[in-house]
Amino acid sequence: MALGLPNWFVMTFKVLACDFDGTLASEGQIGPSALEAIEKARQAGLKVILVTGRTFFELTRVCERLDLFDAVVAENGAVLYFPRNAMIRDQGPAPPTRLLNELDQRGISYQVGRAIVGTSRADERGVREALEAAGVNRELVYNRAALMLLPVGIEKGQGVEHVLRSFGLSFQDALALEDAENDLALFEACAWAACPGNAIPELKARADWVFSGENGESVAVAITGSIIEGRLPARHSPRHRIAVGWVVETSEPATIPARDVNVLIYGDPLSGKSWLAGALVERLLAARYAICVLDPEGDYRVLADLPSVIWAEVCDRAALVRALTQFARDAAGCLVVDLSALPHPQKLQMIRAGLQWIRESRRRSGLPHWVLLDEAHYSLHRDGVADDVIGIEDKGFCLATYRPSWLRDSVVKQLDVFILAHATADDELAFLRSRLSNGAITFVATPRETTHVRHLRKYADSRVPFGERFLFRRPDGHVVAEAQSLHDFRRVLMTVDDHVIAHHARLGDFSRWVLDVFSDPELARQLKKTEARWRRGEVPDLRRAIDRLITFCYGTGA
Repeated sequence: MALGLPNWFVMTFKVLACDFDGTLASEGQIGPSALEAIEKARQAGLKVILVTGRTFFELTRVCERLDLFDAVVAENGAVLYFPRNAMIRDQGPAPPTRLLNELDQRGISYQVGRAIVGTSRADERGVREALEAAGVNRELVYNRAALMLLPVGIEKGQGVEHVLRSFGLSFQDALALEDAENDLALFEACAWAACPGNAIPELKARADWVFSGENGESVAVAITGSIIEGRLPARHSPRHRIAVGWVVETSEPATIPARDVNVLIYGDPLSGKSWLAGALVERLLAARYAICVLDPEGDYRVLADLPSVIWAEVCDRAALVRALTQFARDAAGCLVVDLSALPHPQKLQMIRAGLQWIRESRRRSGLPHWVLLDEAHYSLHRDGVADDVIGIEDKGFCLATYRPSWLRDSVVKQLDVFILAHATADDELAFLRSRLSNGAITFVATPRETTHVRHLRKYADSRVPFGERFLFRRPDGHVVAEAQSLHDFRRVLMTVDDHVIAHHARLGDFSRWVLDVFSDPELARQLKKTEARWRRGEVPDLRRAIDRLITFCYGTGA
């Protein structure tokens, strides 16, 4: 298998989670440039969350513009505040009075919030003694020179996760801006992290992006420049890549960017392209990306065996909309839209409606992050679904096809990553070579969690009863040959006249016989697809295509 990669890509976000002290604020104040940057971020459609270890009451004293934020996570995650409706929500209990009494007896200065107690790091020994004497269980969290006493299990990341859920957004769309020890938990709540140059070394080592400067001035420049414009150079971060296999020459992981690219998976029929596409879905799902699979032929139902995957057989527009609304309930789930029961013209209508709904949803919430469109040449050809419906320039598309040359130029120009399975069609390979700007690498694919089970050979040579034999007929009904087993069927298939094969393919006889006689729904489904493709003129050598299908499912000895 071969892999072609882009030179670069951009990042876009829906949420900024900004730390207060040392990040947005300098000496407890958010400067004019930082305030202006927040306003511009909101105007650009971003949600902005203010995150701080300060007590909520103290924050209201030092920050006069809480109204600029969509949400506030205060007291290191113990208090949530939503300025739009002035709603405040405590995530933990108030400090016990006996703990405060013990601190008073030891002469330890402290600040009391709705749930937090803030002291100096220099008083840590006395604080521990007070906790033991009071019999109170509190977690100690460091924040530069400060020490915070928090209810067990409370942290900034947890508070941000609550806010993201309330907005119906995914952590994959959130960028954290932070600078100190207590900000490390934000890595779990926000998939992406950035920090100013004055952040602690541990944060800088783990951040996806370190921007120059300090405090609010540098953050303002970062927000109004690279972040809003989507120029965050996250391609350098190995944390946000998806492994698709191992490079043959070096055994190193073969990876692709996890966001903001479009992927083409190409291969001959039965080459494993759907298997590769399914493997990519599995890995994206494990990384907590939301994915929608538009499945015209029913190849991805097996993914329903995985947690957080919903499979829906769609027969009309109402069922399609009901299925797609699942992303409002699960911002990190996968939906497989099975269109295989529909005739071809209706499949195209459902794909068009689905892509339009997805584009509008992405503009609102960023979900789903990825769209896998199988058999993409059916719907994205020159006269297919319009560009303004697809929104392929928004990135996050994986197109699987055995006919990439049928894709129109406006679609091909938006492709960034090319994954090639077994490919032998000279015209298709020439088409792809003309569009690949970088060299390709050869890789071995990683194993899948869900697999297409190859069928057993037990019926391949066994003879069927007389009334279940396949009778090869001419269009006038005259029988020219018969098959008593799959072995016989393959042998006769390679010798009868073309008009005999064409007669049965037009009627769908091959797929019907396999389903009725051998009770093999997977082989029957693949034969039905092949018959339909032949009727549309997409399969030039039908007998070879059918022979390959049987060989693939039952082995070369069939």
